Amino acid sequence: MPDSSPTQPLDGQTLPLLVIVNGAPASGKTTLARRLADTLRLPLLERDGLKEMLADHLEVADLAQSEALTRAAVGVFYTLADELLRAKVGMVLYQAYRRGQAEGQLRPLLAACRAVMVHCVVPPEENVRRYIARFERGERHPAHFDGERIARVRSGALRIDWRQSEPLELAVPTLHVDTLDGYKPSFEEIVAFVGQHAPC
Repeated sequence: MPDSSPTQPLDGQTLPLLVIVNGAPASGKTTLARRLADTLRLPLLERDGLKEMLADHLEVADLAQSEALTRAAVGVFYTLADELLRAKVGMVLYQAYRRGQAEGQLRPLLAACRAVMVHCVVPPEENVRRYIARFERGERHPAHFDGERIARVRSGALRIDWRQSEPLELAVPTLHVDTLDGYKPSFEEIVAFVGQHAPC
């Protein structure tokens, strides 16, 4: 979809670049977002990183407290994004956004930036396999309580609504990236997409 926001503010200064990286949990967002941030020389703002930093200073005793901390991290996430854009600082912004909810949180940011969205896609069964595998490798912060989440899914107590991980309904240029085996389109093509649709 075309970007309906202007690329130049009234004062003539170029708006900062916002690269929204989206996708289901374990769809490859983290690796791609970090690589894009390094290549584009932009700061990386991630919700899980904020949550983990907060958890290092707070007691997170169970899944309920973990979910409460997630909500707090989301608030910090959007507040920081807004402050950075107001200061004309672009960024790569990513988390597992929820379709139908995240749009209302992201839209207020769009007037202050040149935004594009990169949506990571793999089959749902691969999302689940990767999610379990990274937990078993010990790669996730304990504050996420992934072991309990996985147990709830396996028991049927928690059902995953994959519709929440579909592309967000935002009027910004969007690129779908298959991350099942590398990147399709290629990483170079992803960078070219950002440059084409959000030029300086």
